[in-house]
Formats: sequence, structure tokens, C-alpha cells
Amino acid sequence: MIRARGILPVLLLAAAACKPALPPVAELAVTPGRLDLAWPEFAEVEISIEPLADLPAGGAPPIVFLHLLDEPGSVVRTFDHPLPQPWRVGHRITYRVRVFQSALGEPLRAGEYLLTAGLYRPGQERFPLRSSGEPVSRYEYRVGSVGIHAPSDRMPQARFSEHWLPPQAGADRQVVARRALRGGAAGTIQFGPVDGAGRLMLTFLIPDAVGSSRLEVLDGGSLPKVRLTSSCGGGQPEVSGVGRVEIDLEVPAAAAPRLCDITLAPNFEVTSSDRAEATSVVLEGLSWGPAADAAAD
Repeated sequence: MIRARGILPVLLLAAAACKPALPPVAELAVTPGRLDLAWPEFAEVEISIEPLADLPAGGAPPIVFLHLLDEPGSVVRTFDHPLPQPWRVGHRITYRVRVFQSALGEPLRAGEYLLTAGLYRPGQERFPLRSSGEPVSRYEYRVGSVGIHAPSDRMPQARFSEHWLPPQAGADRQVVARRALRGGAAGTIQFGPVDGAGRLMLTFLIPDAVGSSRLEVLDGGSLPKVRLTSSCGGGQPEVSGVGRVEIDLEVPAAAAPRLCDITLAPNFEVTSSDRAEATSVVLEGLSWGPAADAAAD
């Protein structure tokens, strides 16, 4: 079990005590306080932030950090994100965020983990908050716990077609691994078996042309696009433009567990003098979770 009153939090709080206390800029609440998470699943928490004071003028919009800590107190996953609404004193901001394990990365070790949260601006110090959870370091607050289950043969697995390049390590603890698709080709992911209704969460990047790279649209259009199809339903969404995209594919209930073939078909390729072959879309996350109506209950 993780003990927020252990040696690490005590040392961090002692160091923080050397600085004068500042009044909280907002009240923070996260529910539920307990999650169970298998691999490769996602679960949702509701974050509520009520601004109590104006933030310093200027600067970028605030970032909410959501961290998963192991027993020694090390950050093993992050789910950081911009605050989705403007900061206005007295106006509560409530929204949902996903905590997940991606099928692209290795499963976390089974056990109990600590979920912490806080607020900061890029390039600036964290802000003090009012929270029912105890602090584990300066302006970082315990908001819940997460039980990680050992992988099971009954959990869905992802199998990639030949046009997907080998997996690569991600850049941080938010994107732990990624797989690029060869340029000019569609790629299929066979995911399953899935039992009952649920959602497939895919996070992918349509890269912009930077440095020595060059993006070419292959169908004569003006924008890069990715069309998704699934043998388990969920429609045929199409995404255009560059940037990071998170999309859900709804999987309706069926009479028996089945495998889902998800195909990503881009209309572009990216070439670079730094790489031997062209690529296109880059998959950064793949997880399975409850159906939308079940998650809303």
C-alpha cells in the first residue's frame, strides 16, 4: 500500500515548510476516490475546480496535472491537460478525465498506486489549492487511489498488420509508447476479444511538417486526413488537419466475445532526410473502456 504519510511525503513537506504559505487559488475535488484499472483499460474521474482568486496576469492558460505514483513515490504515468474552461472566480469548472493503460505500452506492476493532482502554468511554479486530500509534496494533493490488476488472458490484446512499424518508446510518462504507419498504406489493428458493449479509445498524431520533414497529401486534397473503420461498429469517423486526436469507437453489445478489426486509412505521407522510409499517422494510445451510458452512471 502507498502511504501518503510515509518518509517521502514527510521530507517533501518539511522542505515546503521553509517557504511561506500562500492562500489557495481554487478548491479542488476529484471523484471517485478509488479506481480499479486492468491492462489495457481506461477509467474516468470527474475533476471539479472552483477558482477562489484571480491568477497572476499574463502567462499561458493553467495546466491541471494528474499523476499516478508508485509505492516509492515515483511518477509512473501522467494525465496532464489544459483547464478546459476560462478561469473565473466563483465559477466552478467540472469535467471528466481518463486514467488509462495503453495497449501500446507495457502493463504496470500489479498493486496499489496513489493518484495526485495540482495546478500550474507552463514555466511557472505550481499554485496552492484547497483540497480534502492531504498534500504529498508542495502544492500536489492526494485525490485518490488506483488498484492495478495483473494482466489476464481474458483481457483484450492488440495485433498489428504488417504496415505498422515496430513500437518505439514515447517521449514521456504520458505517451509511453507509439507506433507509426508506413506512408501510403492503410493499417489494421485487431483488438480483442471484447465482451459486451464498450468503447475503444484511440489517440493518434497527424504530424506537421517541421525541420527536414515534408508532408504530402496523396489524393489531391488540401488537408491530411485519416478515416477510421471498425468491424465492430462505431461508424466511419474522419479526422482532418494536423495535431493530436483522441477518438472513441463505440462497440455495441453482441451475443459472444469477438475480435474487432480497426483500420486507419490516411491520405498522406511524411518523408524526412532523417528516416529511411515514409510514414503517416502515429498511434500513441489504445485502450478499452465502458460504454458511454455506463460511464455516465
